[in-house]
Formats: sequence, C-alpha cells, structure tokens
Amino acid sequence: MSVFLSHYAAAYDWGIPCLDNVFAADIAARQSAGVARELTATTPKDFHLRKNYNMRLVRLPLPEGAIVRHHGRLVASPELVFLELAAHLDVHRLIFLGLQMCSHPVGRPAAAITSREKLASFVAKCSGHKGHRAAERALKYVQDGSGSPLESIAYMLLSLPHALGGFGLNDVCFNYEVPLTEEHQRRLRQKRCFVDLYYRKKKVGVEYESVTHHGTAAEQGKDFLRAAALERQGIDLMRMSTIQLYDKNACAEFARNLARRLGVRLRIRTPRFAPMHAALRSLLPTAPRPEAPAI
Repeated sequence: MSVFLSHYAAAYDWGIPCLDNVFAADIAARQSAGVARELTATTPKDFHLRKNYNMRLVRLPLPEGAIVRHHGRLVASPELVFLELAAHLDVHRLIFLGLQMCSHPVGRPAAAITSREKLASFVAKCSGHKGHRAAERALKYVQDGSGSPLESIAYMLLSLPHALGGFGLNDVCFNYEVPLTEEHQRRLRQKRCFVDLYYRKKKVGVEYESVTHHGTAAEQGKDFLRAAALERQGIDLMRMSTIQLYDKNACAEFARNLARRLGVRLRIRTPRFAPMHAALRSLLPTAPRPEAPAI
C-alpha cells in the first residue's frame, strides 16, 4: 500500500454529499492548474512527479485501516480523508465536511459514510500528523445523522458557539426518533416520526422546511398532520423555512425566538461573531458549483 488516492479526489470517490459547496475555490484552482487527481505515497521511493497528479508524501506511520480498497483501487479511508483535509480547510468547511460524512437518509444510520465515533477514534491515533489539531477541534461540533446539506448548515448556525459565528443554542441532535401513538399511526400510516433538530432536555424541535421537499399541497398537508401529532406528544415545534435560513435578519430573529422557547437569553458579546457568522453563512449554496474533478 505505497501509493493511494487521497485528499479531494478520495473525498469524491467516497461520494460525500455536497462536496462542491465546500471545495468550490479549491476545485477551481486545481482545474485551472490541470490537476485531475491526487495521490499520496507512503515511502520516499514511490514519491515522484506524475503528469496531471498532485503527489504528496506521508512520512509518519498511519493507523491500521487508513488505506482501503474502494472501487477497485487503493483509497484513503473516509477517516483519513477527514484528517488530510483538516490541514487545508477552514474550521467551518471542516465541520460541514464532518457533518456530511456522518449524514445519512433519515432512519438509515447504516448508510452513513462514517460516524463521529469512527472519526474521533482515528484522529486520536494520528497525533503529529498534519491536520490533527484542526480535526480534533472540528470534531467537537460534528454529529451523526444530518438529513441534508442545508440541515447541516442550519444546525451550525443555531448551535455553534458565538466565537465561531453560531448562535450558541447547543445540546441539540439530528433527526430524533419519536414513536407515534396508535391513533397517530393510523392517521399518518407510519409508526414513527423524526424531528430534524431536537433539544431533548427542553422538548423543543426545529423542522427545516425546504421548498423542494415541502412544496406540494399533499406534502404540506402531511407536514401539518405530522406536526400536530408531535405537538400532541408534548414536543414544542418550530418551523424554519428556506427564506429564514438564507435571510440574515430573519435567521437571527428565528434564533432569538428559539432561545426564548429554550428559556435562555441570547446575548452575543464577542467581536469575533460578525466575521465568523459571515464566513459560516458563506457555506449556503448560492450558485452552480464547478464540476467534480475526474477521478
């Protein structure tokens, strides 16, 4: 295992959702330089320049399982990809990357590319490697179970500390499972519901309602019945629309209302909030991104 696909190329090989949103500038720079692939060598004798490849050399030993066979070739494991890119991404993009790597369709955790536990376990074995400290820092805010890229960004905006540009409303989890009563099972024709973002101690839920998935009358009607069922079971539900997510002032107002529901005061005093909040909001998709590199 002396040469393997790594870094951005490996991230695309694993099919991590919404990578273009994270790597837009990096992809554009690599494409303009004519770099289509990235390889890493584990021994100096295998490290030599190759046309259209960005070659790297890792000098420290890697933990077992760091390099795996995927799609018939040697590739950095998802956990190694996270560590590799931690040396190149800012904190917001790295947290977002971690959330997307641990994301999965609602109710299907086995479909996730990796998990926060696996990432943390791997990073803990890589002291001294580039990106180690940044990866440890980002993992404090990574959770399993995001259902979509915009759900990940909503979570970051609401829960990250003020010094990272978030509103600091933490202690929240993704897609909390709520078993339904028999009455609501009959009405909704399902045995359980999932709350997009849930504050368990306060029993407050946040539902992100995108136009794409909640636009038809039938979908909106089912959402209404579902919300009524959850509220009947003691869950205080708030709904965040795409407009509220994208509009800076509307998003701040939503956060203030959520803070009141949680029984906390939202007081932001650090001067770092404004620039970090702007950097965090820059993750929101605004235009078509460059195509994924050929791998």
